[in-house]
Amino acid sequence: MSRPFNPVARWLAPALCAAVLLGCQTPAPAPPPAPAKSEVRAQALKQLGFVPGAQAEVWELSLGVKLLFETDVDAVSTSGQEALREVARTLGRIGIDKVRVEGHTDNVGPRRYNDGLSRRRAESVAQELVRAGLSARDIERLGHGPAKPVADNGTPTGRAQNRRVVITVLAE
Repeated sequence: MSRPFNPVARWLAPALCAAVLLGCQTPAPAPPPAPAKSEVRAQALKQLGFVPGAQAEVWELSLGVKLLFETDVDAVSTSGQEALREVARTLGRIGIDKVRVEGHTDNVGPRRYNDGLSRRRAESVAQELVRAGLSARDIERLGHGPAKPVADNGTPTGRAQNRRVVITVLAE
């Protein structure tokens, strides 16, 4: 005896099987969350040599020998110019446009002269950053003269470390 043709049964059985199989599938894992903007900035700043400053969200860069100056010199060295171009490109890429450039000197010579020399050093570095694409109006320039030494001014090595420029950014 044959059964009568049932069109509902013809599609119902495969549909139920498909539903059961789909219900057993493990969902694809969610993609990992994109890193937060602050994490991206922090990583890029660390790669450039910035270190966290004393205040939260402030990062300071001292490019070592690349931003050290000889006695009575305010011009940026060739290696310093190259390093500053890379700094400016990276800061622009990660959306940091406000920069503070602080010039320093050792304690040799008159205080008034050293104050002016430290400002000229800061200006020299600021001009390199502008040539590399940062806006001149977004760069604060400060000269501290010999007021903030990082090393002993009683030795030639210490004085050399104090003749420097430090770049500070706010990585909000």
